[in-house]
Amino acid sequence: MENNDNDHGLFYGLGKGVFLALLLFALPGFLILHYFDRIESSLSDISDLPVYDRMQDNFKTGAEVVGGVFGNKLREFYNADTTFFLQQDESVSVPMKSTSVTYWSGADVSRQLARNLSSGKQQSVKAYLDYVEQYKMLALEEMRRTRIPASIILAQGLFEGNAGRGFLPVEANNHFGIKCQLQPGYRRDGRIGDDDFGHHSLAIGCVQRTDDYVWDRFEVYPSARESYRRHSLLLLGDRYRWMINNYEVGEIYPIPVPLYGHDRVPYYAAWSVGLKRSGYATAKDYAEKLTLIIETYQLWKIDYELLMN
Repeated sequence: MENNDNDHGLFYGLGKGVFLALLLFALPGFLILHYFDRIESSLSDISDLPVYDRMQDNFKTGAEVVGGVFGNKLREFYNADTTFFLQQDESVSVPMKSTSVTYWSGADVSRQLARNLSSGKQQSVKAYLDYVEQYKMLALEEMRRTRIPASIILAQGLFEGNAGRGFLPVEANNHFGIKCQLQPGYRRDGRIGDDDFGHHSLAIGCVQRTDDYVWDRFEVYPSARESYRRHSLLLLGDRYRWMINNYEVGEIYPIPVPLYGHDRVPYYAAWSVGLKRSGYATAKDYAEKLTLIIETYQLWKIDYELLMN
């Protein structure tokens, strides 16, 4: 009996120890792994953005929103000859008229976010919605020219320029953080000056603003229209244009690295991952930020408006 009691006490102690180990280590570890994306976003500057803190799964494919006609419209859009738009002089624009078919409503989004985001973020929500209302047609114009989704264009404009409130959009009409480029033979003695930088023909100069380096210069444009056109031309370059036909509007695609635990995501999230992986920005969570902006403000619905007009 004495030995049995000792054995019982031994096993009881081991069981208790295992239970405490699970309680102290395994359970917290499981919770951290399970909620890692949310914990990470709360510790990063995503929490400072007026957006949801994770993917909402509220995306609906074009067929779900529009119906069976969407597939035909999608094929027309991607098979259309864009030579007319792309061969025009870079400074010339063909302004878009307001779309007759609308799926995106700023008022509806505002009411929804008033219920779901904190009161402290509501002022920024208004700034984001005002920005979308102001530049929506410019983004659609560029989407018509290039097939780059308007949702991606607007999300980058919102993030890069803080919804038009940042230094670059205010002082330089630069909505996408596009830099002037150092010229061959620039001075390497630390005395880099304005003459060492060149800018695109759409720009009218460069302005100094610290980013990766204290001497960084950013392009200055006469208006937002040139900034949007310049952004499109950049994404049509060799580094980024592979996404245009790989990630078509309204579809869901596999991605090489999971995003908030998803390895298949809507086209705009695939674009966001592609932009990050292709080197558009150095921010670790750049793809997450763009995706959350698009989902929070339902910008993917704007893409459907162009296809259906």
